[in-house]
Amino acid sequence: MKNPNEEFVDVGYHYQLTLNHIIEHASKLHPKEYVVYRDIRKETYKEAYERCKRLSNALEGLGVKRGTKIIVFEWNSDRYLEMYFAIPSMGAILHMGNPLLTPAQISYIINHAGDEVLILNKDILPLIEGIKDKIKTVKSYILITDDGEIPDTKLRPIYEYEDLLKSSSSSYQYPELDENTVATLGYTTGTTGDPKGCWFTHRALSLHSIIWAGYSSGHGLTPAPYGATLCIVPMFHAHAWCIPFMSTLFGARQLMIGRTDPTMVLNMIKREREELPDRPITIFGVASVLRFLIYHPDIEKYKEYLKNVKYLVGGTAFPRGLAERCIELGMDPYSGWGMTETCPIMGISLLKSHMRDWPDNKILDFKLRTGWAAPFEEQRVVDENGRDVPRDNKTIGEIILRSPWCTLGYYKDLEKSKELWRDGWLHSGDLAVIDEEENPLIVDREKDVVKSGGEWISTLTLENLLSKYPKVLEVAVIGVPHKKYEERPIALVVPKSEFKDDIMEDELRKHLESYVENGEILKWWIPERFVFVNEIPKTSVGKFDKKLLRPRYKDILSE
Repeated sequence: MKNPNEEFVDVGYHYQLTLNHIIEHASKLHPKEYVVYRDIRKETYKEAYERCKRLSNALEGLGVKRGTKIIVFEWNSDRYLEMYFAIPSMGAILHMGNPLLTPAQISYIINHAGDEVLILNKDILPLIEGIKDKIKTVKSYILITDDGEIPDTKLRPIYEYEDLLKSSSSSYQYPELDENTVATLGYTTGTTGDPKGCWFTHRALSLHSIIWAGYSSGHGLTPAPYGATLCIVPMFHAHAWCIPFMSTLFGARQLMIGRTDPTMVLNMIKREREELPDRPITIFGVASVLRFLIYHPDIEKYKEYLKNVKYLVGGTAFPRGLAERCIELGMDPYSGWGMTETCPIMGISLLKSHMRDWPDNKILDFKLRTGWAAPFEEQRVVDENGRDVPRDNKTIGEIILRSPWCTLGYYKDLEKSKELWRDGWLHSGDLAVIDEEENPLIVDREKDVVKSGGEWISTLTLENLLSKYPKVLEVAVIGVPHKKYEERPIALVVPKSEFKDDIMEDELRKHLESYVENGEILKWWIPERFVFVNEIPKTSVGKFDKKLLRPRYKDILSE
């Protein structure tokens, strides 16, 4: 308590923005609403809160204290939602582990973070067993299963998730944490070197969820409490865009699909619409998954249930052809954007009041742009001198940002943190134009990462590994458009002169497969094509001129 005799008397309770208040509110105000996991089970918010407290007790029994880091490898589920609240609310730190990283990257992030407990889905058990000897900090393992069975494993000690909850009390008083306590940790996908850790406080996550829930709801994107959200974006990726937090804040029904399965998504929508035909439903996911949905072989059987379903695409640009197909099916497409570093949502292309009478084509053009900012965010497009570019939709600059929910730095990396936050602004590395409506449009990436199906592939890693092949003189890897996955990598290879007529695509593919076997890359990183060229154009400073290469080869996979 501060001095009660000062001019502005301060003797009241300083309420902290901590995540436990969100699930507590949902359990009291929406106790009968459900979180639905595939076609396997469902639990009410009241039950979810009780299970959160059981989980917190169980973790304390394993020695978890304030500040303990717990890494989770799980698909979208009701159990993951429990961990979203239970782990941070007890003062521990939820580390969202991406199982789609390479084995080498996974062992790196575990050791770098210092994770002491590892919670994993049964599907991911072989991956973790394969790197067990490289993991230095984990003291306990918890296995998530749908059948309750723990297979033979060399991971020790290991516990089954449901067994732990059943043996733990549902009586737990969450501590009164400072809202600036670190709640979560998530790593980038290491497109330029090792993955970088982004950390977020209870305050950051609470404000992000409150502001974006209110703002998007007010513009008709996110559903009212009787609506449902279906989050396809993985919960291990950038807080699943904070949709689980926002949905719980609303008390909305949450549809959890587990591992992505387009047929399961369509069946869950059908089930909801059969129960309540006009139930508002909003889906959040990348464009590649949307493509699998709207071009599903049985789409005609589901078409009647898709009317007015909203789909927000993030992570990649929203191809117009996909958006038009959505509209044909009666769906309502939106585009948004963000970064791991920004919690992540920083912009959504929500319509403004004066756009009501715009022609349909103009409205769609606007909705497919990158997305404009919510209150308490600042989003600018600047030139190399930090000056705002004209709002002419032509002049290219870099998007820079700041908000109460951006990460304030990279975990254990001062130099890269300073590089990220230059002159008091977070530098996105994304190049964009901006229009008079303050809605940017990303036109290129400063980093040459390939984003395939919503996941990133490091071109530098592929270039490095291919350059080790004895017949290769130099190689550049770029991303090109792909019908199913938005982008796929291709490799432009200059052979050594003595091998000019003695080099084949298959041998390069087999060369990379050897690195798949030892865990340095994933199989789907291997380029779709290997193109043999005499030279690779370079910039004035000797770097590969990829801005020149991308348009040159943009149609290679459609030929």
